[in-house]
Amino acid sequence: MGNLWIGRPGSMTEIDQAAKSFDRSSDLGVSEFKSLGGRVTVTRNQSPVRRLKLAWDLLAPAHARALDRIARGIDGSGPVFVVDPAAGNFLGLDQAAGVGVAGATDITGLAQWFRTSTTGTLAESTTAAGTFTFTAADATSTLAWRCVNTLGNFPVAPGMSVSFRAPTAIAALGTCHVGLDYKKADGSYLSSAGADGPVVTGTAPTGAAYVTPVARPGTAGAYSVAGACLTYGGTPEDGLAGEGLPPMSVTGYSDTPGHPLPYRNFSIDLVEVSSAAG
Repeated sequence: MGNLWIGRPGSMTEIDQAAKSFDRSSDLGVSEFKSLGGRVTVTRNQSPVRRLKLAWDLLAPAHARALDRIARGIDGSGPVFVVDPAAGNFLGLDQAAGVGVAGATDITGLAQWFRTSTTGTLAESTTAAGTFTFTAADATSTLAWRCVNTLGNFPVAPGMSVSFRAPTAIAALGTCHVGLDYKKADGSYLSSAGADGPVVTGTAPTGAAYVTPVARPGTAGAYSVAGACLTYGGTPEDGLAGEGLPPMSVTGYSDTPGHPLPYRNFSIDLVEVSSAAG
């Protein structure tokens, strides 16, 4: 398990001090209605909203200053990303399971993945609606994963450790190759880390703001995309449920002098927002 990282892509801050309290409960949006007859009807949000509440005692001054700048939006407005050390798989829930909305070509379906090669085909199964497969035409066919909450790449910061495991069906191949394509703040290619086999681990280089995980079966055939795993500072596991990496906004914070100075007692509250522009 790694440390908590927070901030905007390319300028995320690593907080290596354990929080005194860390509440990561989702807001289920559950409402109850009780009829005159005593029966209860329950409604809930289709997609629970994630909330984070973090607090530290005697936080190091450099970390407190970084969190203060994020909370007050000193370095720009808009949401931030939080790499939660308690999360095991930062791919989206459906994305990790290789499923999506039947017939959808946007980020709820087919657009969760894309090709980085000239060969290969990504398509929805004709026999199991909402299930997606990648067909490798030859040894060069390569599939990549999008960050589903931003319609783009996964945010990183220089020095951050990232690991990726290929989907179960591709990982079982002796010919498979996996990689991490690092990109600059403008989305342009920077460098790559790669490995033969199902798992790759790399450290984000200087200038990196994003990363795109990729997998190459190395053998022609049709493969389910279920079972992939992307982690920050951890060990990727086969078939682990995805938790995603949603953009978040700060809804409140407190910053009080600690004893002794210059340490500070700091807390920050965040909520998941609908998009990276929200």
